Amino acid sequence: MPIELHAIEHAGVAAARNAGVRHARADWVCFLDDDDLLHPDYLSRLVAEVVAAPHIGAMNARYWSFAAHAGPDDEFSASNLDECLEAIRMAVAKKDLKYLEIEGRSFDLLLERLRGSMSTAAVRRELLLRAGGFPHGMVTAEDWAMYVNVARLTEWRLLGERLAFFRDHARTATRSGSALQGLTALRVIRSFWMPSTLPTPPHRALSAYRQHYRHVLGWALQACWRAHDLRAYLDALAIARDILPRRTDRLRAAIPMWLRRHARRFRRQSLRLRRCSSRQR
Repeated sequence: MPIELHAIEHAGVAAARNAGVRHARADWVCFLDDDDLLHPDYLSRLVAEVVAAPHIGAMNARYWSFAAHAGPDDEFSASNLDECLEAIRMAVAKKDLKYLEIEGRSFDLLLERLRGSMSTAAVRRELLLRAGGFPHGMVTAEDWAMYVNVARLTEWRLLGERLAFFRDHARTATRSGSALQGLTALRVIRSFWMPSTLPTPPHRALSAYRQHYRHVLGWALQACWRAHDLRAYLDALAIARDILPRRTDRLRAAIPMWLRRHARRFRRQSLRLRRCSSRQR
């Protein structure tokens, strides 16, 4: 199959994806990040699903996690597609991917967190254009925004097979997040709750998402703290007032991660001591 290359001015991943969507002529568009790999059966499986259920508008698939030197959260070691295909013959799935099962509640569950694997995302081109594509000028969470806006128009279906290989490395956003990425993620969440020209499917009240938004705020504040950026730290707390109106939620998110770990360890030890004491009685 011939490949067309279209050069654009460097403007980030959102601009590149939007340019690809504009140039595409097919009814469906797919995406693949440069550090991930697709199973050879991925496209044929998508086609079969579209033929079987022509009403669907967006799809995801499950995936494998790998690294050059597999860590505790990875499922095997590999460095290329051939090695991945060989490894999955014996690999044991470790990751719980039930969080991807959102069909029927796509919009509601996507308001909590990103529940999709970008490198297995397939969307009808017409729906993606109506949803606004990927927001420009963002350093993170542009895929989350796209997922939510598409979910305003259609449900996300999940294919049962693991049809992609996600490469784990030290430069992923969750490991190397900056203060700017943290602020951007908070602004994206806030945008979900602003008036939209797109439909707004049924969903829970803002308070139902507190735990998830606390997690994002905590991640953002840690990034600001590591960067010694007090201005960004205060900006993050200011943005958070719109998505975490309760002051106690913002305070909990501001507790350093190391202190949270110590607190959890202390609670577990206290619980064990109480159990031992009750048995002795």
